[in-house]
Amino acid sequence: MKTARPNLEERTVDFNGREIKVSNWWNWKLQGAADLYLDGEHLDQNKDKIATGKKVLLSKYDVSEDIKSIEVYVSFFFKLKFKILVNGNIIHQD
Repeated sequence: MKTARPNLEERTVDFNGREIKVSNWWNWKLQGAADLYLDGEHLDQNKDKIATGKKVLLSKYDVSEDIKSIEVYVSFFFKLKFKILVNGNIIHQD
């Protein structure tokens, strides 16, 4: 069965009652995207072909009074890994 977003992986974390979700998908034609959501609202998208984990792939700044920044690092070397930071603090890391 073909899907519009093959090889989809998602991570969902709670921060002060708010739901932060990061998703990533790709196919063998080197198409794909990473997306950042907060409480279902789409905040950022990145379609870079390479994710090394050395630079921020997704981000949003000045989100709310208690969320000054959301930054997501993604790396792929045999396995997809996510690191999600809120206000500079790691709240999820694979």
